[in-house]
Amino acid sequence: MKMKARIKLGGNNFEVGHSIIDIELKETDKGLCFSASGLQDYYYDEYTQDYDYLSGGQCLDRIAKDYPDNKEVQTIVKLWKKHHLNDMNAGTPRQTKHLKSLGEYKSYEWACEELDKVNMLVDKEFSPNNPYKYGSAWLYREIPDKDIKEIKSIITKYKKDY
Repeated sequence: MKMKARIKLGGNNFEVGHSIIDIELKETDKGLCFSASGLQDYYYDEYTQDYDYLSGGQCLDRIAKDYPDNKEVQTIVKLWKKHHLNDMNAGTPRQTKHLKSLGEYKSYEWACEELDKVNMLVDKEFSPNNPYKYGSAWLYREIPDKDIKEIKSIITKYKKDY
């Protein structure tokens, strides 16, 4: 199963200020995986005879600032922050919670140093028979049913635009 949609914002593609959000929900061997990306200020440049944009990729928070009253955009950003690439987590829930408590994530090296300081670089509680070292694999985090329903609802509404 693979569902995806494109949400076009801001009207005419030729006008500066047009943005696009692409969202996808797909079945993997681990379970359902969610991803989202965008193009901010996507427009056709008549001089270059090509499309251009101000920012692309993981810029949904920037797009959300351009559309503060668009409930669906705000919902997608909330879901993106919680679940984007939920099958690619470097840390266990316990390791991730500790790192988030320290503020902004700085780097992999920083994360390892901070976890080592509190004896959590290797999480022995995650799997007592097989302790997990931060960053040694991609861990899957299941998306709650409520959020899956919300993602599917948005994709179903916009999938015709893809």
